[in-house]
Amino acid sequence: EAISSGFMSSPNWPSLRCLFAAVGLLEQGDFEEIFQQIQLTKEDIHQLLLESGAMKDGLVDCVKAFDWICPVNATEQEEADGDAPPAACPEAPEDSEEISPSGWVAKDEAMEFGISTEAIKGLTPPELLQKLAGEGCSIPAVEDRAIQLNQLVYVLVCIRCGCKEYGWTDAEGQALTSSCVNLYHLVELLVKPATASRECSFVELMAEGPQPCKWFVSHWWGEPVCDFTACLRQHAKDRNLDRAARYYWVCAYANNQWNVSGEIGEDPSNSSFRRAMRKASGTVSIVDKDAFCYTRVWCIYETYVSTLEQAAHQHHGSERYLFDIYTNENPDAREAVGITDGIAAVDGTGPKQARRKRHREWRFPFELIQKALDIKVERAFASRESDRRMILNSIAGVSDLTAPPDTSHPGYDLLNDVLHGRFSAASFCKASSLSVDLAKHASALSCSQLQTLCLHFGGDCLEKLVDNAVVILASNLPETLLDLFLGFQGCRKLTDVSAAALGKALQRLKHLHKLELRLSTGPQITDDGLCAFAQGLASRADSLEWLALDFCPKGGKKRISEAGCIALAEGLEHLQLLRQARVSLAPSSRALQKSLAKLGLLTPTQNE
Repeated sequence: EAISSGFMSSPNWPSLRCLFAAVGLLEQGDFEEIFQQIQLTKEDIHQLLLESGAMKDGLVDCVKAFDWICPVNATEQEEADGDAPPAACPEAPEDSEEISPSGWVAKDEAMEFGISTEAIKGLTPPELLQKLAGEGCSIPAVEDRAIQLNQLVYVLVCIRCGCKEYGWTDAEGQALTSSCVNLYHLVELLVKPATASRECSFVELMAEGPQPCKWFVSHWWGEPVCDFTACLRQHAKDRNLDRAARYYWVCAYANNQWNVSGEIGEDPSNSSFRRAMRKASGTVSIVDKDAFCYTRVWCIYETYVSTLEQAAHQHHGSERYLFDIYTNENPDAREAVGITDGIAAVDGTGPKQARRKRHREWRFPFELIQKALDIKVERAFASRESDRRMILNSIAGVSDLTAPPDTSHPGYDLLNDVLHGRFSAASFCKASSLSVDLAKHASALSCSQLQTLCLHFGGDCLEKLVDNAVVILASNLPETLLDLFLGFQGCRKLTDVSAAALGKALQRLKHLHKLELRLSTGPQITDDGLCAFAQGLASRADSLEWLALDFCPKGGKKRISEAGCIALAEGLEHLQLLRQARVSLAPSSRALQKSLAKLGLLTPTQNE
């Protein structure tokens, strides 16, 4: 708003340049939004980006764009004319701090809240927090103490102040930088000092009233706060959350650190964590570079509730509880990256959403996924042995929560399977493209208990994916699936073997309601493959309600004759629950038209 209004009024070019410097890097969509407000068309903006060279890797270098709009000699001339003193530019992070672009969300975001450098000069971090946040309030229900994203920015401003102006150090006396301050540090250096006079939770210090939990955050306190915040910012962007939904429940900020045991209690099922999850739409699991979070017993419990307990208590027709996984540990990325539970808003709609999801999640570090596949619930530990006993016994269904927990239990195995399966599903396409042994990923996938699976094989898979990989995938699809998308379009090495394996897999997927399969413009599928697939399809007569099949060959080559279409048509006629179908084949088929009409569905066009 400041940039837009600055252009609309009599521009103070040096001040505007400082605003652009404060923003730094912007997504192209955000950049376009700013300039559309000053009546520029999208074509004008694209020309600006092209000629300025400010666009790189999907991000706009705002300073470079500004200097193209207003050459530097113009700003220098205005300063020489003395029309207005230049605004103080926010300081960039010190070289020694090495804060990633996505993590550095608080270059000096005090400017964003209309607070000048002079207004905050000399304030201690707790005093600065009060200046930013206001008087606070009292919130009796701990589940209503979620923190808003803007309030997390206040925290980052205070961290910057504490490290630069007050020389914050850790417990061993080592100097801290903004990029390494974690929650263990922050609770002692900011949360407790700021709340000492009231002995309240940190959120109560900043809120004006109850802030109900919309998303629960599972994480390890050792994660740097700047990386943690970058993950939540990216999550809000990917899910396209409006302001009312950007409330994240974070234990360090929600629990009263002067009475933690009173907030948590002695039974995990009644703890503050569990109460917050009951209100949430889903969980955001933030993973550090070593996946250390999954060795902490409270993170394990939060995963257990998010993936198993919530699903078990979900009512028919209610929205599914989501479990998203984010990290800021990819050195090649300019922003945090997440594995979302299903399609996210940022993936858009239409036939390309699966491809967009693959592109987005492809950046999740493969090495981190490999580490996560080795996590064992029973090896998790806690700061207090009593917490470890309580949680492992709760997962195992043991009534005496204080008893020594079993070293092995089917409940542990189930949770291990679910956690490993989430990472396997997110990495199976990438593992296929890297030509690694798929046995570990396939085993994890088969036991995952997943209800929704979306796999789009593109990129290197177009040349590298072979029938054997599809056979392994098909034989390990989890039997719990309700919704399955498999995109193999363009994968040139696939043959009838893959189609037959997928048809055989359908015989096991007894709960499948929705299926979309793309084997077009690459795979060499003939009548034999289509007939084998159709046999498996017919076995889903008692479950399948929605179907989309695409077998169109590349360049109109007719590998499938009317005989194959007849086999598919006969398979379709068994699907009495089918409410919607889209079948794409190269030849026009009377048999397909007849079978779809018999089911009361729309007659396909010549190529559908």
